[in-house]
Amino acid sequence: MSSAVVQRLACYLSATETRSGEAIGHKLGCSRAAVWKHVEALRQLGITIDAVAGQGYLLREPLELLDKASILAGLDPLIRKKLTSMIIEASVDSTSSTLQRLPITQQHAAVLLAEHQSLGRGRRGRQWHSPYGRNLYLSLGWKFEKSLSELGCLPLVVALATARALQRAGLSGHCVKWPNDLLLEGRKLCGCLVEVQGDSQGPCHAVLGVGINVHMPASEVATGIDQPWTDLHSKLPTCSRNDLASLLLEELIKQLLLFAQQGFAPFRDHWQQMDGLKGQIVEVFTGSSSVQGTASGIDDRGALMLDTGKEVLRLHSGEVSLRKTKI
Repeated sequence: MSSAVVQRLACYLSATETRSGEAIGHKLGCSRAAVWKHVEALRQLGITIDAVAGQGYLLREPLELLDKASILAGLDPLIRKKLTSMIIEASVDSTSSTLQRLPITQQHAAVLLAEHQSLGRGRRGRQWHSPYGRNLYLSLGWKFEKSLSELGCLPLVVALATARALQRAGLSGHCVKWPNDLLLEGRKLCGCLVEVQGDSQGPCHAVLGVGINVHMPASEVATGIDQPWTDLHSKLPTCSRNDLASLLLEELIKQLLLFAQQGFAPFRDHWQQMDGLKGQIVEVFTGSSSVQGTASGIDDRGALMLDTGKEVLRLHSGEVSLRKTKI
């Protein structure tokens, strides 16, 4: 089933009136037998479609599909001019991988969004569960005239930009879990993945991937998630995916421009406000080993400062697990 057919079928189906197999077949230009296969394929992507006897197919819940014109219209005109391209796909392996397959000269300020990811990637090779038409999966390419060593804080900048976008959407109470996950009430709401390539002295090309749980279905699609999670719908049930995409893009580009000009200094106060680890007893896993201590903020290069009681370690990577004890 092609991405184009996925998109056309999803656009045509309704949550308020049934669509007959004959009408769908006419819309898609296929036989009624093929309609059933297309509906089943869409169900496999996580969309609940009811079959009403003698009437046709009905979405159990309405879908708001991504719309390029709506997203662009929601951007500040000055920010919109910074974009070089916007691509919206029905289904990809991952938005970041798809963007990385573009020629490097075409990646700067290019944004790619998808309704579904078959191989969505989180940090440390984890799968990011990506049901169709429910969440936000976005990747943005950006070129920096900086060395690799100067981009250590880039994941933090992306996380803070995402936090600002969520705040502008009406959310409160969320925090950042170093280096770039966003939590709400202790549950994962959003993940960011930053991948950089380039010369040690620059320039460098980054692909910034952001996945936000907007309306995650409580179904078998989400049963494989190995940590507590939440979604935006639980707090903001009317939040528009297109509006959120505009806010996220706007904040990402604004903060990337600021970071390119001034480094991390302008972000430090905001990080301290959003730091969900500071003062917490945590365990940090690095490879096959782990170390426990008190999270004590970050250093100038974005490393987590961990007070073990004997020394303060500076950790540039690792998987953080919160312990129950606070100090």
